[in-house]
Amino acid sequence: MNIRYATSSDQQWIVEHDQHVSAQWIERCLQKREIIIAIADTDPLGFMRFSYFWGKIPYMDMVWVMPEDRCKGVGTALCRFWQQEMQQKDYTLLMTSSMQNEPEAQSWHLRNGFTQSGQLTFGQVQTVPEVFFVKDIKSDRSCNHL
Repeated sequence: MNIRYATSSDQQWIVEHDQHVSAQWIERCLQKREIIIAIADTDPLGFMRFSYFWGKIPYMDMVWVMPEDRCKGVGTALCRFWQQEMQQKDYTLLMTSSMQNEPEAQSWHLRNGFTQSGQLTFGQVQTVPEVFFVKDIKSDRSCNHL
């Protein structure tokens, strides 16, 4: 498995599999190097899209893996690659979230070293609370061997 920043050649596949944002947003993320992709041979396995909360905290917006490749470490590999990249850029904290009614996603965040830090409800826009997680990466260099 190869993990790398996604490029314009990956755009169509990502657009087909990221149902949460527009094609224009994906293009913007590709230009800013805010999408990471996992590839086996020439087949995409999954991707991670991120941004910066308050413009300064790396925030994992989405991690998505092909159904047949789930529970095989693809998401964790994407997360580790992202962590290493953010450490190299001298960030000290990562952030992510999942909806309160997504126990599998919350379990995945916890297994990957995140800790719960609070939750918000967004009124009628999103009635289920969003649970936020953080990970201190200042001293966590456990992924640097990858």
